[in-house]
Amino acid sequence: MEERSSTGKSYLRRQTRWDGLFVSEHAWDFNNDAVNDPQPMLSADEQGAIIDMLIVACERKCAVFIQSWQERHFHYYRCTIQKLDQEQWTITYEDSFGERQLAIGMITSIHMLD
Repeated sequence: MEERSSTGKSYLRRQTRWDGLFVSEHAWDFNNDAVNDPQPMLSADEQGAIIDMLIVACERKCAVFIQSWQERHFHYYRCTIQKLDQEQWTITYEDSFGERQLAIGMITSIHMLD
């Protein structure tokens, strides 16, 4: 950071211009657990739309983009839904790491890519 001083000819006042940005300390506190994404609150209509989209995506076996809420943070998946288990309320999806399961209640949005 550099301070530059100049004097104006007409008023002879000192003007200081700073090159840089002042950031308070809390912006750099990465150990603060209070800084995270807010938990999404979905309505019954939004949850129903997610389930409908899951059923269609499972039937079509098309690629989907899923956003889920886990451990106070959003997680993102690009995958293909292989199985929808309504008894256990989970989906089985396949991505580049293999087959995995995800609870339907954790899904906050889904978009079909194909």
